[in-house]
Amino acid sequence: MRSETSARVGGVRRWITWPGRLSYRSRLAWAGFFFVLPALIHLAIFKFYPLVEALLLSFYRYDLISPPVFNGLGNYYALWNNPLFHQSFWVSVKYMFGVSIPEWFLALGLALLLNRAMPGRPVIRLAYFFPIAMSQIVVAMVWKFMYHPYGLVNTILDFLGVGRINWLSTEETALPALIAIGIWRGIPLFGVIYLAGLQAIPKDYHEAAMMDGAGAFQRFIHITIPLLLPTILFVMVISLLSAVKVFLNPLVMTEGGPNGTTRVLPYFIYETGFAYFRMGEAAAASMVLFVFVFGLTLVLLRLLRRGGVQ
Repeated sequence: MRSETSARVGGVRRWITWPGRLSYRSRLAWAGFFFVLPALIHLAIFKFYPLVEALLLSFYRYDLISPPVFNGLGNYYALWNNPLFHQSFWVSVKYMFGVSIPEWFLALGLALLLNRAMPGRPVIRLAYFFPIAMSQIVVAMVWKFMYHPYGLVNTILDFLGVGRINWLSTEETALPALIAIGIWRGIPLFGVIYLAGLQAIPKDYHEAAMMDGAGAFQRFIHITIPLLLPTILFVMVISLLSAVKVFLNPLVMTEGGPNGTTRVLPYFIYETGFAYFRMGEAAAASMVLFVFVFGLTLVLLRLLRRGGVQ
C-alpha cells in the first residue's frame, strides 16, 4: 500500500515538475509555437474555415434570402453551361500570364540595375517601391483619369502624333490597359525581392569565376541564375497568385466591360453572388479558381524543383 502511494506521489511530482525539466531545445520549440499560435488561429478562422464553408456552399442553391437547398453538382453544371463563366475564366488566364511573365523579367532587370553601384541608389529604390505603398483603390482611380480620352496618356500620345485612344471603352485595348497597370505596380515589389536574393549570393563565387576568365554573361548564367532559383520560384508563384486575384481594377475602372473583355473570374464571382444572388454558383466558381491556382502552383514547384530548387 505504501509503495503504491509513493508511486502515485512520485508520478504527480514528476508531472508537476516535468515542464521545468524540458531541454532548452524543447522549451525553444514550445516558445516558438506559442508565438505563431495567434497567426495559426487567424488562418484557421479567416482562411481555412471560409474555404471549407465555400466548398460546402458550392453544393447548395442559396439566394441570401431563402434557406440553402442541397443541389449536388448542379452549380458546377450550371457554370459549365454558362458562357460568361468560360469568358471570365479565359480573361483571368490572359490577365494572369500577361501580367506575370513580363514581371518576371522586368523585375529581374530592375534588380540587376539597382544591384550595381550608382549615385543616388537608395533614392531610386524608394521611388520604384512607392507604387506598392499606394492603396489599390487610389491606383485604380488615378489610372482611370490617366486613361481618359483627355488624360495624361492620351495627351502624350496626341503630342507624339499617335492620336487619342479610348483605352477603357474599346474591346481591343481595355484588357491590355489593365495589364499595363498590373505590370507597373508589380515590378517594384518583385524587383526588391530579386534584389534581396542577389545580395544574398556570396561575392566569392563571382570573384573566383572572374579569376578563371568568366565574363559577365557567363557568371550570370552559371552562378547568378542557379543560386537565384529559389527566389525566382517565389516570385513566379506570388506573381501568379496576386494576378489571378485582381478585382478592384476591373470593378472601379471598367466594371467588367466592354462586353465582358475585362470581367475576370473574381469579378464574375462577385457579380454572380451579390448582383444575381446565386451564392451557390459563386462558391462553385471560387472553388474552380482555387483548384486552378493550386494546380498551377504545384506544376511550377515541380518544374523548378527539377531545375535544382529544393
